[in-house]
Amino acid sequence: MSDLSKQAGILSATEFFRFFIKTIIGIALARLITPSELGSYRQLFLIYSTFSTFLLLGIPQSILYFLPRCKNQQEQNKIISQTINVVSFLALGFAISIYLLRGLIADKFSNPNLDSLLLLYAIYPLFMFITQLYSSIMLGLKAPLRAAKFTVFAIFCDLFLILGVAYWTRNLYYIVWAVVASAFLQWLYARIKLWHYHRSQAPWDFSGFRVQLAYSIPLGLSSIIGMLSVQLDKFMISGFFSPEQFAVFSVGAMELPLIGILSNSVNSILLPHLSSGNPAEMGTLYSGAVRKNALIVFPITALFYLFAEPLMVFLYGAVYADAAIYFKIYLFALPLRIATYGIIFQAFGKTKIIMLNSLFVLIANFALNYLLILKMGMKGAALATVIVTWLSVIVYLVQMKSILKLKLKDYFPLEKIAKTLFVTMISSIIIIPVIRLIHIPLLSMFLGGVIFLMVYLLTGRWFGVILNYDLQTIVSLGKDILRSIDKRK
Repeated sequence: MSDLSKQAGILSATEFFRFFIKTIIGIALARLITPSELGSYRQLFLIYSTFSTFLLLGIPQSILYFLPRCKNQQEQNKIISQTINVVSFLALGFAISIYLLRGLIADKFSNPNLDSLLLLYAIYPLFMFITQLYSSIMLGLKAPLRAAKFTVFAIFCDLFLILGVAYWTRNLYYIVWAVVASAFLQWLYARIKLWHYHRSQAPWDFSGFRVQLAYSIPLGLSSIIGMLSVQLDKFMISGFFSPEQFAVFSVGAMELPLIGILSNSVNSILLPHLSSGNPAEMGTLYSGAVRKNALIVFPITALFYLFAEPLMVFLYGAVYADAAIYFKIYLFALPLRIATYGIIFQAFGKTKIIMLNSLFVLIANFALNYLLILKMGMKGAALATVIVTWLSVIVYLVQMKSILKLKLKDYFPLEKIAKTLFVTMISSIIIIPVIRLIHIPLLSMFLGGVIFLMVYLLTGRWFGVILNYDLQTIVSLGKDILRSIDKRK
């Protein structure tokens, strides 16, 4: 494996680790505090993730473009310093806005408890904006290992502080204090590490920043539209239902983050090669990635669907059993993740299409969410999101054929995808009796998962879905991991 591939692998591994720890924290909080408190906790982060995307406007992403193009250290220091100053100012504005609007936000979320919580949580952006910037700066300086180390540090801050305080106090107010304390430690780490780049620059020198802003604003607008499309159903549920109901919905209404991490890892490697502009070569690379993704995504979708109810009860407790239905609905969008459709338009330089499609998704999602929530309740919100996701993919495919003039069969190996789906269905049907006969959730999931995997591997080999190349790749990756462990010893 090349050094770049290893570095990308390390970053992906740290993101998987972050996802794992966040899941552990979420599971622990579900068992340590009430559903109403968990709903309030999740609403705090919903507010932050939404409005931080608005305010940052793609500035962290712009760092990845401008820093590598600097001619010398002085230029790098200037860009870093300017960006830190601007982001700090935006963080202050965000903190003041939360403080002033906390009553209005609590009212719109039908959650009076948010008022006092937001009074404390208003400090959070002052720390987190800089910590979000740190990783982008390190990646822009081509120092991914530093970014990975910081991610690990942040993960352990959250793990020990949030879980520790939650376990000892079982009090949401103190847990929010722990969240802010963890953010402060991360901010302190980032400021110390960035001091070398920041200390020699004038604090109010913004000359040249307009160019960076001109680059970042389109990125930021696309991020805002994409983020709103993902979070829209949760905002609407917060407005229509109680914090307790929101907690149950938010536990189940999610796509599996590990699939997103997989897609991002594939994209980071695929995009530079797709940008060659050779349609035939692009088709070969893209279809190969789609086939491999299907081998992972289809069985994961089936397993999580079959074990949705016992999984929710096992992880979060019986009080969150109703979350399984929202989780199942969201899983119907997961098979689409065997491909990343926007990456083709990026490779052809047609980024405007991506933005327009995102805007279509946002508008359609809002209208359908509103209609289906009124008709079906919380199930309607989940169903609306899945329907709109399928519609957006159909629009992408039509545009690939009509605007880019591509032959879809060259990019999507339909026969191989169908075979993978068939093998997945056979494996699923075979383990259904195991699920029905064994009433101990953990035992049922373990035996069912093992049997599913064995049947999937055997039938996959029989039907030519799983190739020798796939097995050799897995063995090679395993050997690389073992070698790296031996070297560290």
